Amino acid sequence: MKSSVFTFVLCTMALHCSAQEWSNNLNEAFREATATNKKVLLFFSTDDNCDRCQKLDKNVLQSPEFKDFAKDNYILVKQDFQPTDDPAQLEQNLLVVEKYNKDGFFPLLVIINKNAKVIGQVGAYNNETPNQYLDRLLSVKH
Repeated sequence: MKSSVFTFVLCTMALHCSAQEWSNNLNEAFREATATNKKVLLFFSTDDNCDRCQKLDKNVLQSPEFKDFAKDNYILVKQDFQPTDDPAQLEQNLLVVEKYNKDGFFPLLVIINKNAKVIGQVGAYNNETPNQYLDRLLSVKH
C-alpha cells in the first residue's frame, strides 16, 4: 500500500514538473522553438484591465486540456502589458506590439513559427470551453 501511494505521488509530481510555464522572453522562445521544432504561441494580455484576458487565462490557458496540447506543440510566451517604470521593458513591449499586434487587440494569441513568421492568430474570448478554444487554435493554418 505504501509503495502504491509513493508511486502515485511521484507520478503526480512528475506530471506537474513537466507542465510548461509561460515565459516573457520572446527571443529565448524562438531559440527553444528552433531546437524543439515547435511554434511560439504569443499571448497578449492586460490582466489588470481586461476581463476577457483574465477569463481566457483562467478558463482556457490554465486548463489541463490546453496545457496538455501546448506542451507538445508550442513554446508559450506571455506579453502582459502593465505600466512599467523600466524604460528597457517598455521599449521591448512596444517593439513586440509593433511587430505582432499592431492593432492592439487584447486578448490575442499569435502563432509564430520558429523563423519569427506569423502563421495566424486567435482573438476575442467568448466564454468557450478549453476544447472549443483549442479548435479555434487548430483551425489556424499551421
